[in-house]
Amino acid sequence: ATCANPPQNRQRLKTTDATNKNMGSAISAEGYIHRTGVYCVNVNISIKADRRDDFLEVIRNNQKGTMDKEPLALEYTWGESAEKRNTFFFHEKYKGRSGFVAH
Repeated sequence: ATCANPPQNRQRLKTTDATNKNMGSAISAEGYIHRTGVYCVNVNISIKADRRDDFLEVIRNNQKGTMDKEPLALEYTWGESAEKRNTFFFHEKYKGRSGFVAH
């Protein structure tokens, strides 16, 4: 199942813009159901430089825990922007919305 290039007619469920005071970050997230029934989440997050090491530790543990312990999780990938240090992008896939809710 794929979420790449989501269809124009996808059902957009929620967009969130928030600030996480613990990491000093700005977060933007969108979830949608792809035509395959896979629930996809795309997240952009910018963190404060002095929280980078903490953030990387947390996100690596979260990725491992998600993939090891959540049977409805299909994918959890992330990376850092090539142009803007301390800006990260996440793409997560779950078996239906219920998979994401269980996360």
